[in-house]
Amino acid sequence: MRTYKKPVVTVDAGMAEGVYAASGASKGTLNVTYLGVWDRWESNGGKGLAQADWSDIDGTITLTINFNDTVDEIETDDASVQKSWSGRTATLTFASTASNPLTIGIHLNHGTSIDSLQMTGFSYSVS
Repeated sequence: MRTYKKPVVTVDAGMAEGVYAASGASKGTLNVTYLGVWDRWESNGGKGLAQADWSDIDGTITLTINFNDTVDEIETDDASVQKSWSGRTATLTFASTASNPLTIGIHLNHGTSIDSLQMTGFSYSVS
């Protein structure tokens, strides 16, 4: 008989966080991970870095990402991605054949600290 070892859970504040969701998807998975600060502006603000990756999804993906601060601009490494932002929400619409993983830049240009930016959640749908 083998010896039972009790599982241990640890928390590491330095780890990047990932939030998983599958709202509206009939198959496949999509994940968005906020990786932290990408760049800092001289007058406060800066750019945060996130990454979306997916598998077994076929169609047009509409991804909505929520943050704890007002988004001033969104960029991606794939020019085919349609981007919009309003308040603390960014919406990206793209074909499942887009660059995977997709690099996402979140701009804060209104003088708040980029160090405080956090992703608070996301949802997506496939059509």
